[in-house]
Amino acid sequence: MFTQYFKQALWHLRENPVISWISVLGTALSICMIMVIVITLRVRTADCEPEVNRSRSLYVPNMSYRAKGDTSGSSANSRMSVQTGRECFKALTTAEAVTLVSQPGKVRASLPAGAKMTIDKVETDEAFWHIFRFRFLDGKPFTGADVQSGLPRAVIAASVARRLFGRTDVTGQHLELNHVDFQVCGVVADVSMLATDAYAQVWIPYTAGDAEASTWGYNLMGQMRAVILARSADDFPAIREECERLRQKYNDVQDGVEVFYRGQPDTQFTHLYRSWSQVPDVQRVLLRYLVVILILFIVPAINLSSMTLSRMRRRMAEIGVRKAFGATANELLRQVFVENLMLTCLAGLLGLLLSYAATFVLNGFLFGNSINAYYSGETTLTAGALLSPWIFLVAFAFCLLMNLLSAGIPAWRASRMNIVEAINGKM
Repeated sequence: MFTQYFKQALWHLRENPVISWISVLGTALSICMIMVIVITLRVRTADCEPEVNRSRSLYVPNMSYRAKGDTSGSSANSRMSVQTGRECFKALTTAEAVTLVSQPGKVRASLPAGAKMTIDKVETDEAFWHIFRFRFLDGKPFTGADVQSGLPRAVIAASVARRLFGRTDVTGQHLELNHVDFQVCGVVADVSMLATDAYAQVWIPYTAGDAEASTWGYNLMGQMRAVILARSADDFPAIREECERLRQKYNDVQDGVEVFYRGQPDTQFTHLYRSWSQVPDVQRVLLRYLVVILILFIVPAINLSSMTLSRMRRRMAEIGVRKAFGATANELLRQVFVENLMLTCLAGLLGLLLSYAATFVLNGFLFGNSINAYYSGETTLTAGALLSPWIFLVAFAFCLLMNLLSAGIPAWRASRMNIVEAINGKM
């Protein structure tokens, strides 16, 4: 029976190729557009290597300070100093781990009388390797003892290792970063610039770099940002309360100035849309995404329904003849369901492939910005970032529902009509 339905579906596809393929392509493009939007959001917010703990992480990328008691709104905004990070965030007891991380900066990497290249450097601590899970190809990360001692250790990306040494098994080898000697302790797989909080091409202890000494604003401001890993997302309120207590304690010993967080620590989604001192309107951002996705759902669905309905009107005579030869209403509806399911499956598969192709082809357009243009890495996409089965199933189910309604309702009405009227194509 289903084999016969399959043959009939192919026959109708060939009989009305223009309408059929426009319907298939319309469904495919609808799914493609929805998937592209979801993928671009997913790579920024979902748990993906090495940022596998986004869902239970809080972020403090920026700080502000002002004169104590100043109500004019005047303040200075920047990243925090190592001192501020230690007192306000590293001292947290309600968090699983806290790391201080500098913004990536350019550094000249070279070998004595050998290869040279400019790479992106980050200064951090040992907790960084606990919060972010990198795939080590050789060696291991620097330890807390290395950070405490200020030892010149470096973890480098695989592309850097291949460019400088010609291989990735280089643990124990030495390289120079801006003419300062560092020993390689580990090599990791390259990190995409889309992993904005973990990205770099070389990572060193901040005690071996200049981040600790680079401060301003009464030693409150500097180069660092904080990433806080909670044991569970349920701990976020408790962590924020403790951050506020530590801030007040820290301000008590300051002479005439105080730091404040402007609503931070942020969740991953809020962190993504925060712009320096401006607190993002998360509800407005979510509403904007919702409106765009609904438009992408509804507008193609209306067009597809019209084309499917037109195709079913042409089949009224066929349905009438089949009914005259004894076909039941359930058989007619089952045939319509199977035929539309096959066409929607074809459209869904095509839409999924188109979404992946569009994401790769439009990679620079979708993910390029002024910050990424400054860095030396790439906005590569992992399989984990691309695959969003639930969103695909929702989009697919919606398109299937619209197609079934636009085809099923006329078929259901025709199955209950007088045979003569159905054969004459009267609705």
